[in-house]
Amino acid sequence: MSHPRSNTGLTVWFTGLSGSGKTTLARALEAELVARGQDVEVLDGDLMRQHVCKGLGCSKQDRDENIRRIGFVAGLLTRHGVVTLVAAISPYREIRDEVRRAIGSFIEVYANAPVEESVAKVVRAVEARL
Repeated sequence: MSHPRSNTGLTVWFTGLSGSGKTTLARALEAELVARGQDVEVLDGDLMRQHVCKGLGCSKQDRDENIRRIGFVAGLLTRHGVVTLVAAISPYREIRDEVRRAIGSFIEVYANAPVEESVAKVVRAVEARL
């Protein structure tokens, strides 16, 4: 079935513990959306820390700044019609809420379930928003 390309941007923010499947889920959703003709970008928290957030430590202040920077990039992409998939350890609700308010079009996914089940749920949530 063919799906029309959407100009609607959206950020899907995967949060959870290290190794919980955030990046795996983001990559699976990316493949599904690309197959449907959607513009998609994955912001992997590990890669963002190496490049955009280099030099930040693990204090709460540095973790919050890390999430703000990732959120800023995600917001730019979202405003330009890209479905932005963020896979980042972001343990503090208050900073995720700050980023959610700044971006607007935002779905949060807590990675803590079998990957196949999670992918199906996230695909349904994204389809409902596009």
